[in-house]
Amino acid sequence: MRMNRWVLLGIVCSGLAAQVQGAEWSNDAEAAKAQAKRENKFVLLDFTGSDWCSWCIKLKKEVFDQPEFAEFARANFVLVEVDFPHHNVMSPAQQQANRKLANAYRVNSYPSIVLVDGDGRVLGRTGYVAGGPAAFDAKLEHLLKLDRKVPPHTPQAEAEPTHKTFAWKPAPTVVPVHYGALTLKGISGTGERRMVLINNASLMTGETASVKVEHGEVKVRCQEISDDSVLVVVGDKTIELKLGQH
Repeated sequence: MRMNRWVLLGIVCSGLAAQVQGAEWSNDAEAAKAQAKRENKFVLLDFTGSDWCSWCIKLKKEVFDQPEFAEFARANFVLVEVDFPHHNVMSPAQQQANRKLANAYRVNSYPSIVLVDGDGRVLGRTGYVAGGPAAFDAKLEHLLKLDRKVPPHTPQAEAEPTHKTFAWKPAPTVVPVHYGALTLKGISGTGERRMVLINNASLMTGETASVKVEHGEVKVRCQEISDDSVLVVVGDKTIELKLGQH
C-alpha cells in the first residue's frame, strides 16, 4: 500500500509538471490583444481544425505541446486558438466569434498562424513548419524581425540576459532595383508544402510578403497554388499568375 501511494504521488507530480510546462491558450482574441498591449507582447492566432485537420493535429503535437515552444511563447506571445471543429461541441457565440476572426484576417486554409500586435495589425503569417519547436520558433522570429535585447552596460557582448525579451522592428527600407511586374518565377515542393517564387519573394499558401516591383514594393498574399499557376491577393484584387508569363 505504501508503494502504491508513492506511485500515485509520482503520477500526480508528473501531471502537475506537464501543466506547468504547457503553453497557455485562450479563445478570446479581444482579451488577448489587451493583454498583449499590457505586457508588450504579440498575439499568435492559431486557426485550426482540431479534430479533423491532419496538419493542424501534427503542428499541435510536434510544436505547441512541447515545453520548448511553451517557454518561447510565454516570453513573447499571448496564444489564441481559433478552432473550427467538425465533431467537438462549441458554443454558438464562440463559433460566431471564430468565423468573424477568419473573415477579418482572410483565413481560408488550416492551419493558418496569424501574428498580430495589440491593435490587431497583421505582422506575419505562416502555417505548418517541419522541424519541431526550434524550426517553428525560428520562423516566428524571422516573420517578426525579433532581436534579442541585451541590457545596457553588459561587459560581454555574447552574454545573454537572465530573461530573454524580444522586440519587433520594421524591416529597413530597401531601394528596389531591376524588378518589373509581378512574375511567377517558379513552383517547388509537393502537396501541402508547395512554395512559389514571385519576383524576389518565396511564399507558401496563406503567407503574405512584400514583393519588389518596378516602382517600389507591394504586399502580396498567396491564396492558392496550382501545378503551373498561383492565385494571389494584391490589395483588394485577386490575380492569377502563370509560369512563363511576363
